Amino acid sequence: MLETIIAQFAIPGSFIIAGPFGSGLINDTYLCEFDDGGKRRKFILQRINTTVFTHPEQVMRNVETVTTHMVKRLSAEGIVDPYAITPALINTRSGRSFLVDDNGAYWRMFHFIESGIVFDTVLDRKHAYEVGRCVGRFQSLVSGLSPDLLHDTIPGFHYTPKYLAAYDDAVNADAGGRVAGTGPEIAFVFKRRRLAARLTDLIASNELPLRVVHNDPKVNNIMVNKESGEALCMLDLDTVMPGIVHFDFGDCVRSAANPAGENALDLGSVNLDMTLFQAIAEGYLREAGAFLTRKEVELLPQSVKVITFELGLRFLADYLRGDTYFKIRYPSHNLHRARVQFKLIEGIESAEEQMTSFLVQG
Repeated sequence: MLETIIAQFAIPGSFIIAGPFGSGLINDTYLCEFDDGGKRRKFILQRINTTVFTHPEQVMRNVETVTTHMVKRLSAEGIVDPYAITPALINTRSGRSFLVDDNGAYWRMFHFIESGIVFDTVLDRKHAYEVGRCVGRFQSLVSGLSPDLLHDTIPGFHYTPKYLAAYDDAVNADAGGRVAGTGPEIAFVFKRRRLAARLTDLIASNELPLRVVHNDPKVNNIMVNKESGEALCMLDLDTVMPGIVHFDFGDCVRSAANPAGENALDLGSVNLDMTLFQAIAEGYLREAGAFLTRKEVELLPQSVKVITFELGLRFLADYLRGDTYFKIRYPSHNLHRARVQFKLIEGIESAEEQMTSFLVQG
């Protein structure tokens, strides 16, 4: 079946082989190899998960709009082969950016970036710098693209008040009978409820500009050059939508500057590593500093706290509902995940003045 699907994309040369690729949990991904006049070329084939992305046509319009724009920007900067350093689509033989098969499944094909590699966690300060730089580079490349051209494919994706409301519903319903055992966590949320609307209120009042943002800048969505370690590009563009830069920066720091990770067994090991934070921020501002407003820069530390609070709310709400969304490995896994995020927030609060000083005055 794969060979039949692959044959419908406009790829030069003769098909050799295809097989499963990567560790992604959403889409089905395959690495395809072709012989093009004696030269072996690779491409990435994906079947879009239409359970997660219920409007795949809109997702693909967004991906096509963003990748086309980035390729043009890179070409204008003098990059001879933009396809070697950024995801770019291969059209079908009928000229479309995706294929719908006889079973209604949606498929797309990307150029394979030969020089790139991804990691699940930050390796060191240099890697952290390149992670931040990659996020800033992506935002810089799409800074001239109007967010009005993109569909909001997952409405409210980072609308934190929505997650707070869902948490409140979970507490009130107590469907899993677990509220009584989460007193400290519920008190933690109560004390910080105002965090939820900290960024969204500024969006509503037009104090923060809507831009094109990635929305899921975790470390393994950031590709670096396997030889030099320098940032190449951001992967997994399905969540690219209108938003604010803080969604990307906050989530990037949350995930990359806590070396213990969100599944850390020892809560005492959870903290915001300022060395990693500074490296991420330095790399990010090197690329994004030229187009950000002062207000946007001033609110970057707040974004780390808000996005961390958002994820903690989601974990805790899911635990209270009886673990209906996130996959778990043991009964209290989601509660522990929430505790990790809340512990990280305490570290962020302790470092907030230092973070602000580094970003605004540095």
